[in-house]
Amino acid sequence: MKKIIITLCISLFVLVCTAFMLPNIKKVNELPDEMVVTFEDVEQANTNEEYSPFINLSLPKNIDVATNGEITDTTLTFKLFGFIPIKRVNVRLLTDTDVYLGGETVGFNLFSEGVICVGSNNVVGRDGVHQPIKQSGIEEGDAILKIEGIEIDSIQDIDTIINLPTFAGKELTVTIRRNNVELEKKITPVFDVLSQKYKLGLWVRNSASGVGTLTYVKQSDFRFGAVGHPLIDESYGENFLVDTGKIYKCRLLGIKKGEKNNPGEIRSTINLSDDSLGVADTNCDYGVYGNILNKGVLNAKKTATLGGRLSVKPGKAKIFCAVDGEGVKAYDVNIVKANKQNVASDKSMIIKVTDKELLAKTGGIIQGMSGSPIVQNGKLVGAVTHVMVQDPTRGYGVYIDWMIDN
Repeated sequence: MKKIIITLCISLFVLVCTAFMLPNIKKVNELPDEMVVTFEDVEQANTNEEYSPFINLSLPKNIDVATNGEITDTTLTFKLFGFIPIKRVNVRLLTDTDVYLGGETVGFNLFSEGVICVGSNNVVGRDGVHQPIKQSGIEEGDAILKIEGIEIDSIQDIDTIINLPTFAGKELTVTIRRNNVELEKKITPVFDVLSQKYKLGLWVRNSASGVGTLTYVKQSDFRFGAVGHPLIDESYGENFLVDTGKIYKCRLLGIKKGEKNNPGEIRSTINLSDDSLGVADTNCDYGVYGNILNKGVLNAKKTATLGGRLSVKPGKAKIFCAVDGEGVKAYDVNIVKANKQNVASDKSMIIKVTDKELLAKTGGIIQGMSGSPIVQNGKLVGAVTHVMVQDPTRGYGVYIDWMIDN
């Protein structure tokens, strides 16, 4: 009987405590199912009792930080009272986490694989007006990779291939890439009576350029991340698909100060005849990526440790950017809100510029500052991505979680 009473008392105690803990349990359950964390993030969350004194975070005991690789895929478990699992999260555990901080304004010259369809025009044939591209099902934004198995690098390649005696006037197989999937389409060139050549009625481009801010360079392999959001091809409003590219230093021309409903910008230029800083190979939802080859541009005194989202808290932080021709400087901001984000997004946190010097120079966040590193408590936790048009002192940042794996 005594054992039954003790068991009932323990059960009642657990039920009462669990009910009391429901808001904290809800906070845990709202975390995403996948995250990037560091050992220090986990230790600090436990030390600071981030999710209450009754919930602790634990990693598998067989992980050794001293011998572990740079990134380990593992599981982080949230336990109630130290033994009741309430959530398991798949994590990318960072151990080699030192990076060179960015902040420099840089320019990119990017080239696609194949050529990108950015529009179509009419071809005046012997029997009337035709639109071969539209009739083929090829759409704006499609990357044209091959025609009859022959690789395409330029519009000149297309003109040459479709006018070869072997192919002239015949239905041809075109290999395209759409949404990272290769497809085959059929198209028949039309003889253009104006140019006296076969045409597809196609407008294409195979390069794009843009300006942003370098976020970080990993010390382990000199892999860089920049911008914090994709470079958009304005011709068709989509991410520019990168095959190769280069990153360059920018020369500051001036600053257009941001105002309400009138975003400012860093006015700068790149000289493609200059030596590049490195190569770019990726343009995705979280920025532009590649490798720095010119190690001389890295500042050994300007480093930080990566911090996963567990270490991001509302409060004081700094952003690093170059807006006055005097190099990269640190400016004060407040992290107003750190979003839970179960789904990847480049609007992970809301920040507000509080630094009087930066406000006087730029009015807040301006175009070209995208990618500026956000550092809190000595950790690189994210990058600036967007300005709030109605209030240029405020903007968004992306968690470094989303950036670091690309």
